[in-house]
Amino acid sequence: MKQILFLSLALGLLMAGALGAVAQIPGPPRVLLIVREEIKPGMMPAHSREANNVVQIYAKANSPYHRLALMPVAGNENEVMYFWGYDSFAEMEKSNSYLDTVSNVTYKADFDRVRPPGEDYHSSQRDTIAVLREDMSYNLNTDIRKMRYMRVSTIRVKPGHTREWEDSRRMTRDAHEKAKVDETMVVYQVAGGAQSGTYLVMIPWATLDGIATIPHGKSYMDALGDDRRDKIEKIESDSIVFTATDIYAFAPQLSYVSKEWASGDPSFWTLKPMMAESTAPAARKAPGKKQ
Repeated sequence: MKQILFLSLALGLLMAGALGAVAQIPGPPRVLLIVREEIKPGMMPAHSREANNVVQIYAKANSPYHRLALMPVAGNENEVMYFWGYDSFAEMEKSNSYLDTVSNVTYKADFDRVRPPGEDYHSSQRDTIAVLREDMSYNLNTDIRKMRYMRVSTIRVKPGHTREWEDSRRMTRDAHEKAKVDETMVVYQVAGGAQSGTYLVMIPWATLDGIATIPHGKSYMDALGDDRRDKIEKIESDSIVFTATDIYAFAPQLSYVSKEWASGDPSFWTLKPMMAESTAPAARKAPGKKQ
């Protein structure tokens, strides 16, 4: 049931704007549920239609809980990631109970109708829970509704090096503030579902031109200074076990967002049914006649 209800790693982040039912978009959620689904090769189109059917049911139920779907631009092309954001762990628990009731009781007939016939489309799924680290984040007031892509870096820190690595992230944040870098950087610390010492650094972009801004320019390097840059490089060399960076595109037709969220750009975010692709062979043209 969970595979039907959930697909997302801001953090690989829902930015909580997708979740708030208020006119003004709030900051990122305190608690983030990230659902990563591995889809069997060749099954992505069918899976996308199933996921779209699921969010149509959420809309029919007027669910108060929302999700943001992301599809890879650079990364595992058979993966889909969903972000579910909450103010607290208690709210996440309440959401799980509510969605189970929707799928197993209230709208069971609807879910039975959209379930894939025969074999499931998924080869694996991993759920990760992360908590916002505002002390290492920067510029959390961006209107995420205007964004179209997200850069998600997964960083795993060696045991015993957490404090120094977190200090290096605060230095990075301070340099961003001093240089007034035009970007949002959201940091989450994984609380469950991954190895200890795992952090997610999410940066949303309006276009893929955001790739060109990393690393930042001279003003940022000057704000950081040679001494702190050398210190950060040494800390990263000594403390990081693993790092990986993926780039995702927001997938509005697999997402379920609030009306306030959709109003930020209705042409992009308004939910629409996805039609199945026709498998009928194309009609052959009669010789000498226009089709």
